[in-house]
Amino acid sequence: MQIQKTTGNINNKAAAQGSAQTAKPAASAVSKATQIASPRPAVPQAAAPQAAARSVASLISAAGLPADKLSASIVSFARFFSLPLKPELLKNIRQQAFEIAPNSAAPEQYSAAEDSEPKSSVVFKNREALSLAAAAAEGKGAELQPKGLETYAQAVDPDWRQRHDGGQGDQRGRRKKEDNEKGEEPLQKTTALNAAELKKTALEEMEKNPLLAILNRLPERDGKRWVVLPFDFSDSGREFKVSLRILLETGKTADRADCMALDVAIRNAEKRGTEKRQLFVFEPANRLSVYLQPEILEKEQDALVRELSAMLEIAPERIFIRSQTEAFPFEAGRGDDLLRSIDEAV
Repeated sequence: MQIQKTTGNINNKAAAQGSAQTAKPAASAVSKATQIASPRPAVPQAAAPQAAARSVASLISAAGLPADKLSASIVSFARFFSLPLKPELLKNIRQQAFEIAPNSAAPEQYSAAEDSEPKSSVVFKNREALSLAAAAAEGKGAELQPKGLETYAQAVDPDWRQRHDGGQGDQRGRRKKEDNEKGEEPLQKTTALNAAELKKTALEEMEKNPLLAILNRLPERDGKRWVVLPFDFSDSGREFKVSLRILLETGKTADRADCMALDVAIRNAEKRGTEKRQLFVFEPANRLSVYLQPEILEKEQDALVRELSAMLEIAPERIFIRSQTEAFPFEAGRGDDLLRSIDEAV
């Protein structure tokens, strides 16, 4: 990894502790908020202004990029990180994604997900996560080698880690079943889930990943700081892969969280593939947007809103259950449907 922009002395553990402290309000909601959703039909949302869609389509065309969904995502990520929308820069971000996730097939280690998901879909998701990571690194003035970029993308995308660990999860599930049949103790005992335990887990993961700790300390071009805290845990026979992404306002007496995205991929420990993907986006003025895959019925939405309102002390009218049409709506427009109209335009 090459770092083009430098700051003062960087202490990895201190960086992780500062980031995790900012994330504490969101972390305290993980163990409960991720367990109260079940399938529902999609809820339509209003489209973004067509002028914005045409503008992005024009940028894609001017940059000489293919008129596809990945190009739309790249433009949105570049805007999120206040990058100059120069053709060469956008092409470079896309090229990095294709170098690591090539056209031919999904990486071999993700084969466990292929039973339920086409290779083309897995490859696209990987490329989109890589594009987001590349845009974030560019915003920080950092140049990452392919292995570093892939590591960063995996921290950003919990679903990628879920796919990557699918084969290992299958082995753990078989061993657990065999142990139960033999009357032996399970391989793992479930510990009590609370904010302190989740914070400890996040800090331990950060200590194992010095690259991520350094990147989390580097500010973006606009002076804000984008922080990623990945961590995993198991509870009641389910495996949780979590990515907590925070946009910090800096330059004041203390850093302040402008937005936080709590992204969770959930699966049964004995099954393949992600069963649920849940994204909780915390914004200023006590506003919470919740994106669920699969979706839930309207009456279940009402129950979820009431429970989240009581748990997080947010007024029910400030909690919005949305249809997730993009993997990273927080970074790609903060909950609006800009990308949907972009896709229609390109």
